[in-house]
Amino acid sequence: MKTITTLLLLPLTTAQLRKDETSNDMNRSLQQECAVRSTQLGCYNDKNSDRALPIEIFGPKSRNILPSECEAACASAGYDLWGRQFKGQCFCGEMDATYGFGKHGTASGCDCCGDNVGSNIFCAYALDTTAPGCGDSGVSASSTYVGCYANKNLARALPVEVPGKGWSAQECEAACEERGYEYFAREWKGQCFCGTDGYDVHGLADGCDCCGENVGGNMMCVWHSLS
Repeated sequence: MKTITTLLLLPLTTAQLRKDETSNDMNRSLQQECAVRSTQLGCYNDKNSDRALPIEIFGPKSRNILPSECEAACASAGYDLWGRQFKGQCFCGEMDATYGFGKHGTASGCDCCGDNVGSNIFCAYALDTTAPGCGDSGVSASSTYVGCYANKNLARALPVEVPGKGWSAQECEAACEERGYEYFAREWKGQCFCGTDGYDVHGLADGCDCCGENVGGNMMCVWHSLS
């Protein structure tokens, strides 16, 4: 239990308040490190009645969504844009010729990785939809790369293993689709796993070589089949 110490608070002068507000504004920044595989597009204005990114993927009034969770959810649903605002609201959208995410103009003061991004402003990101190491040899257009995630031998994030090793990403995709699963993953020396959810139970990982001979130890590349 935390110990709460009561202090005698003296009234702050207007000058002190303005100094504190200025300091807080300066500390708000366009941080990139909370985005796993996205390019930050900037800080933009938004309106409750006319969302720049129209899909609130976790549902109306959802809060406290981490940047990595927002990124993964939008990627899994097949969107190539995502944004986070206020106290962790998450929105998704699609890149088009009109660049709708900037329809209300640029803004300043976004705290992109913070608990409160800011009111009526959001940080916009563009997803990199190509799995690392795949290039043109990846999966079909009907599947979307979700990300690189940790895995454990005794507690598989995706529980159904296709027997054998040396599966390519496309072969794993086909094998899991035949078995009726929407998520598939490639790990280590071409192991193939399938499942319906829970791919992120062990958290994110870094360094996956998704289409290489060795994806990496205890890490996997996850795709979502939209077919």
